[in-house]
Amino acid sequence: MKCRGCGAELQYTDPTKPGYIPKEILENEPDPLCQRCYRIIHYGKLTVPVQEEIFLHQIDKVIKNFEKVLYVIDITDFEGTYRSEIMEKLQGKDVYFAITKFDLLPRSLSSIEAQEWLKKRLNATSEKIFLTSSKNGFGLKKLEKFFKDSKKDILIVGVTNVGKSSLLSAFTKEHPTISPFPGTTLGIVKRKVFNTYIYDTPGILTNDRVIDLLSPECQAKILKTNNLTRKTFKIDQSRAILVSAFCKIEVEFDGDKKPIFQIFAPEKVTFHETKSERADQLIHQRAGDLLQPPCKKTDMSKYNFKTERILVDQKQEISINGLCFINIKRGPFVAKITVPENINVTLRDRLLKPKRGG
Repeated sequence: MKCRGCGAELQYTDPTKPGYIPKEILENEPDPLCQRCYRIIHYGKLTVPVQEEIFLHQIDKVIKNFEKVLYVIDITDFEGTYRSEIMEKLQGKDVYFAITKFDLLPRSLSSIEAQEWLKKRLNATSEKIFLTSSKNGFGLKKLEKFFKDSKKDILIVGVTNVGKSSLLSAFTKEHPTISPFPGTTLGIVKRKVFNTYIYDTPGILTNDRVIDLLSPECQAKILKTNNLTRKTFKIDQSRAILVSAFCKIEVEFDGDKKPIFQIFAPEKVTFHETKSERADQLIHQRAGDLLQPPCKKTDMSKYNFKTERILVDQKQEISINGLCFINIKRGPFVAKITVPENINVTLRDRLLKPKRGG
């Protein structure tokens, strides 16, 4: 039997999979909704994750119904949420970008500077980019005009935890409805915004961000942040910086001047400086208390770690997907970044100017 809302095959064995429904409801309801659809309709919440391969496999069938797409991206985790595999699927479409969580970045970063950086990274004009904050309403007027002027339905896409729901809730308070597309098992949430219909897809799961390694409860704790913590470090080759239990930062350099760098991360992420020789021991012994995330004691031996050596200077930043980014104040030097083997570490042109400290 399939869910009448999203078309997923109903099952009562695994609540983390699409189509889950409690057994007693499945046996007694003649035309049941899965738990996910029920909660979307009655509570406006998308609570059951959809596996990435299901969405990416089906996205072509969804996209063909739309000419206009709004891709939602988290500026605090740009590398983790702007995905080449999604952009490949959107080729030939009229793609716009809603950039969330601008309020979390330092106030010294102007919207003009951020917009110029985004134009280069997205290869898009200013008209295609909406720099926003759901928290303080920044940029929502421009996005509102986009919705009002649109003469075509708009498909909304984005990975998990980018603030898509918060952004869209600024424009509609109505309970969403499920509008299944032929040939898919995806629940598409249809909402009316002014005279335009927007179709909100489930967040796409990734597997290369630190946030993906956490339980849903821990994700919620880490992502519920009012600002990014930033801390400046000046260390030599005998020291290491631990950012949570999932990232170790060490340095190699020539000369007498120590490298200087600043780390930006959600406020519930902990930083700890220690001797390099003690760092791995701390990761295994203090994961979940001194070092968070994880949010509770965790056996870190289940993760295989890798170390990447990256030559950096003051014009660059290092991004650790789903955790933090590192702004370089004084270089050049080699940054040794140790993370779980599936986590992406990216060198990028700086978003924040180093002399201003962000």
